[in-house]
Amino acid sequence: MERLKALVEEVEKLGEHAESLKRKVEELSALIEEKESKLSALKESLLEVEKRVLSVLKELKEKERELRELRHKIARHRKLLQDADSPREYERLLEQRNRLVERAEKLSSEIEDLRQKYKELVFEENRLLEEEETLEKELSLLKRDYKYYLRELERVLNNLQQFICRSQERLSQ
Repeated sequence: MERLKALVEEVEKLGEHAESLKRKVEELSALIEEKESKLSALKESLLEVEKRVLSVLKELKEKERELRELRHKIARHRKLLQDADSPREYERLLEQRNRLVERAEKLSSEIEDLRQKYKELVFEENRLLEEEETLEKELSLLKRDYKYYLRELERVLNNLQQFICRSQERLSQ
């Protein structure tokens, strides 16, 4: 009877240990799911920021090209102003040049705004990339721990099964 009581205590002890390992595995599994969900959302945000970066960069290049063309036109108008035949033609060319200069100033301002927006987006992209890297490292550690506890649980369950089998054999003798 004393032997049976000791065997039951040992089985209960192994069962409790297996149960605590099972809870740890379930806890880690939930944490892994949560981190993977966060990582997925973060990757979507990163993709959106990358699209905005490319869009701003494209718009910036277009405006810079337009500004170069305007500067060429302004330089051409300076030459035309020097060669103007009449005061009326001079006034007309001067007016055109002034409109071109105003447009160039406006474009310059827009370009500066786009450059600032680009810098902000690149900063945001870098922040998200760092956050992604951190989450991936955390996820990797959680998965490593999960595998460890899962193997440990399997080992304890195998030990429990073997112990029960050996105990049954002893009791039957």
